[in-house]
Amino acid sequence: MKSEIEDTGSGKNRGLKAAGNLFAPLAETRFRQLWSANLLSNLGWLIQGVGAAWLMAELTSSPQMVALVQTMTQLPILLFALFAGTAGDLWEKRWVLMTAQVWMLSTSIVLAVLSYAGMVTPAVLLAFTFMLGAGAAINGPVFQAVVREIVRPQMLAGAVVINAVAFNLARAVGPALGGGIVATAGAEAAFLFNAVSYIALILVLLFNLPASPRNELPRERLGSAILAGMRYVGQTPDIWHAMGRASLYGFAAPAVMALMPLIVRDEMGGGAIAFGLMLGVFGVGALVGAFTVQPLRQKIGAERLVTIQTGLFGGALLTLGLTSAPVAVVLAVMVGGSCWLGAFSTFNISVQMTTAPWVQSRVLAIYQMALFGSMALGSWFWGLIAELTDIRIAMLVAGLSMLGSLALAPWLRLAVSGPPDFSPSGRSEPDALLPVQGGDGPILNRMEYRVALKDAQAFVLAMDDLGHVRRRNGAIRWRLFQDLADPEHWTETFMLADWDELRRFNRRESATDIAIETRVWKFEQSGEPPVARYMIARRHDSRFALDPEEEARRRPE
Repeated sequence: MKSEIEDTGSGKNRGLKAAGNLFAPLAETRFRQLWSANLLSNLGWLIQGVGAAWLMAELTSSPQMVALVQTMTQLPILLFALFAGTAGDLWEKRWVLMTAQVWMLSTSIVLAVLSYAGMVTPAVLLAFTFMLGAGAAINGPVFQAVVREIVRPQMLAGAVVINAVAFNLARAVGPALGGGIVATAGAEAAFLFNAVSYIALILVLLFNLPASPRNELPRERLGSAILAGMRYVGQTPDIWHAMGRASLYGFAAPAVMALMPLIVRDEMGGGAIAFGLMLGVFGVGALVGAFTVQPLRQKIGAERLVTIQTGLFGGALLTLGLTSAPVAVVLAVMVGGSCWLGAFSTFNISVQMTTAPWVQSRVLAIYQMALFGSMALGSWFWGLIAELTDIRIAMLVAGLSMLGSLALAPWLRLAVSGPPDFSPSGRSEPDALLPVQGGDGPILNRMEYRVALKDAQAFVLAMDDLGHVRRRNGAIRWRLFQDLADPEHWTETFMLADWDELRRFNRRESATDIAIETRVWKFEQSGEPPVARYMIARRHDSRFALDPEEEARRRPE
């Protein structure tokens, strides 16, 4: 599945402003070029999806095999997205994206050739669907991180939504077009169209995308970088709350898409064109959601908006399970499309707006792993239920599952405050009189405070917030200690892997992090910042001599 991205900033003319700023990012030349090429690529992707789903329905009568087409599309995100996201944070994003696009182009061409030769079996189709999904898994998180680099910060929320609009513009047109292509020229023509659709995006990435900002620090090791991304998510409740809600929503929601071929064929008696038109209805509903999600999110908040969308989507699924009347089915599918885009855009915005730029691709990858993992499981599960019972029962159970997810909402509330200020704090590494190299360490940081006993509980609560900040930015083994013999004396300790990691830690600190640290410092009785000590682990073969410049300074005249 291609990227679905969002905006808030002001446009360059009144027409953009009149649209509630939804289209303001399109005034940015690079974003407009990337968005247009991605729209064409999304169109090819959806046409390919129609061809794959309908071809599978012709190759087998098993509902589970048909539903597995969706699973094989989404499963690679669970397997590869984190590595791709980490690569996007560590290497040049443009070349990571180029690799993904060339891979998907080549895979689509081979699949088209095999289909023309009549060599596609259900297993072959699932294998190539998986390979295309692998390319999308690499593309997804890195593409969204690139968007953040080419739009102004105030436009980020809108860029997420407008990219979702691109996907759903394609969804509104692509399935119907795909149905016509499949009906007249076969599934192989749909696969070939998908291959051609990647060319424009490859050209934009090659010639019009700027290089990512250079980092003067040594590149992180892949394993530690992956752990850093996971640690960041674990120490940021706003992120994992959004991921949890998205996963619950994503388990029930795919029932519509996974079983749509069977709903059209078995419940409505339609063919490939009817299937494409129904997917187009879903896309039209998503476009309606695109024009309403941003103003509604700003007016009633993300939490209330997602709650409403969950209830509406649950009702749509129940409707599909209770009737096959064409009007009711069309309305339910349109409502489902609107809630699909609205809720997933809201989750995406919540994650992006609470993630620091240095770890953006990794966090988006983890988010996509959680989301598409649940969607892949849901696609398979609803296909299995349909095979064991029937399509209507599967839709009813999916609807009840969607509504039931609201019971966990109080424990997974979405962020209600504004986005953090991720501007750099400007803090540099501490002075070192001993010679230190990048890999030397670990480094132990000790901060000593004097806090009145009457403030102890408030101080500990503030320190808990600071502890999340320290660990999120790279610290390990963070602890707060109180002196038994001097209860007003407190010591905060945390460790960093080596000297390079300390330097990265300081560059990762943001203005919001410093604000949390300043809130802690207000408890210090002296009115001064706490006493800070930076200590390095030593062994018998360590270098104990002073830094040459310090040695020269101390040498007697």
